[in-house]
Amino acid sequence: MGESGVRGTWGLRAVMSAGLALILWGEIARPGAAGLHSAGPGVSAALVVASASWVAVTFVGPRGGSRTLLILVLATGLAGSVLLVLHPTLAVFWFTFWACVGAGADFPPRAGATVVIGSCCILLVGYLEHRGNALAGYAAVAFVAYLLGRNRKLYVDMARQALRAADDRERAAALAERARIARELHDVLAHSLTSLSLQVEAASAALETTGDLQRALSHLEQAGRLVRGGQEEAIAAVRALREGDVAAQAMVERLVDAFRETGGQVTLRVTGLVPPLPAPHGLAVYRLVQEALTNAAKHAPGAPVDVHFSFTDDGLAVSVTNDAVAAAATPVSGGNGLVGMRERIAAVGGTLTVGRVGAQWRVHARVGA
Repeated sequence: MGESGVRGTWGLRAVMSAGLALILWGEIARPGAAGLHSAGPGVSAALVVASASWVAVTFVGPRGGSRTLLILVLATGLAGSVLLVLHPTLAVFWFTFWACVGAGADFPPRAGATVVIGSCCILLVGYLEHRGNALAGYAAVAFVAYLLGRNRKLYVDMARQALRAADDRERAAALAERARIARELHDVLAHSLTSLSLQVEAASAALETTGDLQRALSHLEQAGRLVRGGQEEAIAAVRALREGDVAAQAMVERLVDAFRETGGQVTLRVTGLVPPLPAPHGLAVYRLVQEALTNAAKHAPGAPVDVHFSFTDDGLAVSVTNDAVAAAATPVSGGNGLVGMRERIAAVGGTLTVGRVGAQWRVHARVGA
């Protein structure tokens, strides 16, 4: 019947065809008056309708549309019930049984109910007229068959919904990963361009003010190293997102070394043993320090910068402080600025405070363990 019922595969169609053949063979081969060969025209007509509908459901129904299929299933059930009233044997009951199973498995409740109600009404009328106790039992079993089909439909629908939900989760995870990678690449590019711009400006200033060609070349060489470092950083960031945990402390140490190579004065202090962090947490901390160092170089050039890592049972605290200047409060850099910092730290359940502390400008974040 439906894809979720007894007509879903060729194997089940073959089973239905074999079942019909066995029913007909068993009934025709029965000796004496009990066999179909001695039955009247009413039995023969009901048998022809039930058999033809059965064959149509098995081979034609899947291509005929839901309305056509419902009519065929209904015809099978009604004709089978009439046949059962006229010739009450267990063999012919399978027409009604399979029709009721398909009604529950392949159609909405209201449409499927027409099959089982119609079939049961015929059986009950036959019971009232002939007082055949077996007919009442057949009606009860037909209703149970409908419930079995209905249960099958619910099971298949739930399985399909679970598969769709799993597909949706996979797509959402893929989109989230792409978004994280895009954000990392954006921040790497923004930081690299900002640092590159500073080096080019320094080279230009060296040529314009003092004509120091060697110093200008040194700044340009540093700019080249920044470009190569940006490429390596982008690759490392994508790898970190896919591998899981990252060594945030080691990444920050390399960042501090690179900052020192550009002439910055940076002190790195670590309290406690900082373990590898989940990629989102570790990269958030790394970008925070990177953004803070870039802002310090831009707004307080030459001022000493202190980077402090403190790891406890409550999590990791990171502070970046430097001498406060008027422009230091401006949330600019090549990246997302203070807004980007807050978004990254908030995304991993952390907190961020930025502002003056006495004569110092401090960026302080805390990320859970």
